[in-house]
Amino acid sequence: MLGRILGIAGKTLVVAGMLILGFVAFQLWGTGVEEARGQDELGEEFAQTLAEDPEATANTAVDTTDPSTMSAELASVDPATAPAIAAPPAGEPVGIIEIPKIEVSRLMVQGTSRSDLKKGPGRYAGTPLPGQSGNAGVAGHRTTYGAPFNRIDELVPGDTITFSSQQGQFNYKVIPAPDNASQAWYTVHPSQTEVLSDKGDNRITLTACHPKYSAQERIIVHAVLETPPAPSSPPPPADAPTVAEEFDEGLGSSPEQLPKAIGWGLAAAAVAALAFLIGRGRIRRWIVYGLATPVVLFLIWNSYVHLDRYLPAI
Repeated sequence: MLGRILGIAGKTLVVAGMLILGFVAFQLWGTGVEEARGQDELGEEFAQTLAEDPEATANTAVDTTDPSTMSAELASVDPATAPAIAAPPAGEPVGIIEIPKIEVSRLMVQGTSRSDLKKGPGRYAGTPLPGQSGNAGVAGHRTTYGAPFNRIDELVPGDTITFSSQQGQFNYKVIPAPDNASQAWYTVHPSQTEVLSDKGDNRITLTACHPKYSAQERIIVHAVLETPPAPSSPPPPADAPTVAEEFDEGLGSSPEQLPKAIGWGLAAAAVAALAFLIGRGRIRRWIVYGLATPVVLFLIWNSYVHLDRYLPAI
């Protein structure tokens, strides 16, 4: 009897371990697949936007959705003569951000909600568009959904950050962290939204979770625009979100997702148990397991999706 109990306990622990490892793999690699799909969609939308904008495409031939290629083509647009552009709706492309030092070349999305940051780095709606006057804020993940800002802590003063949009290409130079001339990054608490306020210059501010695999703090890097800014966007509507409302929106947890994760997980357990019982009958076991496996994997995947939404987005 004791041996049977120990055997069941051992199998339970093995299954639990496999599920935990599966979720880790989902966060590190599965979410990257979703980000890649989001980048493809943003690329197609941005290429279409440029194709419909005679001012942006007058000196370019946008025939690709590759971020680096589009960025090179947009370098011929003169920011001094580019017209002012309005910020796009949430979830749509803003432009292209490139950070050669840490091998980043991504389409940037408008907004910093969880759904926005799944597509790539997101622009804080309460801040200026990159390339324009003021402090443009950009958030990105460090370990999930492609981890565009995974190596943000490797940036040092003097490194270059490039942003390209319909208004042209803009080069920013990374500056030292406050009170530390030899280091670019520093950390703040999630509530310290003042890092995104106007500092009297034209800059871009990158934010991400810190330390890696945790949402306890935010890592910050500033870079100053080296050329004159492009014309500013029209004022946002009075009911537009502010930075204070958005600063932690896309990086916090969503408690309402936990019951859904548990529900999908219980459904997967029920299907697996049913398959086990049927497989002990007259029907060949391999047929039952072959039919049940894709269903169980589908249910587990959905459980992971909701569990990922429940946990802080890192």
